[in-house]
Amino acid sequence: MNDAEFQRQLASNCSWWRTPYGWELDDPDLRSIRDSRLNYKPTVLEDIAPDGLYVLRGPRRVGKSVEVKRAIARLIHGGVQPRQVIHFACDGLTARELRQLERVGRDQATAGIGKARYWFLDEVTSVEGWPSEIKWLRDNTAMREDCVILTGSSSLDLDEARNELAGRRGGAARSDRLLLPMSFRSFFDQLYRGALPGLPVIRAKDFLGPGCEAAVFELRPWLDQLASAWEVHCRCGGFPSAVEDQIAHGEVGVNFSNDLWDVVCGDALRRGSLNATQSLTLMLEIGRSLSSFTSMSSLARGIGVPDPKTAVRRVRDLVDNYLAWPCHQRGSNDAPNLNAQSKYYFIDPLLARLAHLRVDHLPEPPTSAVSEQQIGMHLLRAAAEGDPGAYAAFSSVMCARNAARKEVDFVGPSLGGLGFEGKYSDMGLEKDSATVRSICNGRGVMASRALIGRAGQGDVLFLPASFVAYLLSG
Repeated sequence: MNDAEFQRQLASNCSWWRTPYGWELDDPDLRSIRDSRLNYKPTVLEDIAPDGLYVLRGPRRVGKSVEVKRAIARLIHGGVQPRQVIHFACDGLTARELRQLERVGRDQATAGIGKARYWFLDEVTSVEGWPSEIKWLRDNTAMREDCVILTGSSSLDLDEARNELAGRRGGAARSDRLLLPMSFRSFFDQLYRGALPGLPVIRAKDFLGPGCEAAVFELRPWLDQLASAWEVHCRCGGFPSAVEDQIAHGEVGVNFSNDLWDVVCGDALRRGSLNATQSLTLMLEIGRSLSSFTSMSSLARGIGVPDPKTAVRRVRDLVDNYLAWPCHQRGSNDAPNLNAQSKYYFIDPLLARLAHLRVDHLPEPPTSAVSEQQIGMHLLRAAAEGDPGAYAAFSSVMCARNAARKEVDFVGPSLGGLGFEGKYSDMGLEKDSATVRSICNGRGVMASRALIGRAGQGDVLFLPASFVAYLLSG
């Protein structure tokens, strides 16, 4: 791309250069939320400032572009000169073209602006070798004084980026940011518009404490609404467009499920050799085994490939693109046992149902399995709240299995010794709680359908799955 083409694209992308206080009306991202029934406003980019460097990751279609545009609008309305703000979509660029973009953006398109720039570089993780180029720019240009916001939908280069950008993140208090589909608390707030009293977030390790007991007391009058909303959440999920469809029409529209399918096949699995039928079968098989340990040999046979390593790579593609996550077995020293089979969950219920939504005679995963998935997902995102970059390590939330092959769904260092079990039933929980007591030193939480109570000596808590997810999420 030559300098002139960069200038044309910059002028096209940065409409606030032309109309500083009217551009939002015509911006397609902001127009879509202005016309939306949702009042959902994540806070992932509210505190950006020079000379910080921020990396915002998350799956496609989760709303990263909307949050970028909201951040730009806040800056301009807060007094930042419009020409200080530079936005560019980096899909299709080479790493060396990032240097060209910085030069053209600073020295030509915004020449004469003497203040720090705000660079919003969308989908920069699609550019091979981007961490080294951003490191060079932070070391050798005035970008070291600028506010730089990088977005991406892949964690493939997470370790490389951490190493390359060490010491180059400026004053950013939290450089790594993560945007996932909305939590159950946010989902419930969209359905009931803030009807619940304000309650604090309860840390997983505090679920047997007095703070949780007080919060449960406040939630009890809302048991029916919370339980019903949980059933809807386990079908609709938390992608904003899906939630809007659900509120408006009572179901997720075919357009968004098609968009999500394009994310899976056209983005996450594009590097592989699977055809559309094999990709569909892959999603179906993972959805079928949400509550079970995954045999890669069986998965390979199911999708029609001869080598289990191919199945491993394709599942890893989903994980790297923030579409699925592994729940490893806990090994020694509270670390994942990577030599044992793992469970795999999707990051959202709609992904678990995607094969059925594409071909309606294919089975859906049972609500109990999706409920278990979502309890694990809420534990995982709560553990990563203080360090979003740690999400992709998948060492904070694991599962545990004893010699008798009995298991607890979720354990880990962030859970304070508690085990979390996603039974999603109100029957037989007293008996099932024995496994939690035996593996987790007698202490844990059973995520029921609607039952609230205690088992044994009172150190295993029965709590509706909707309560668990609501209290874990902010």
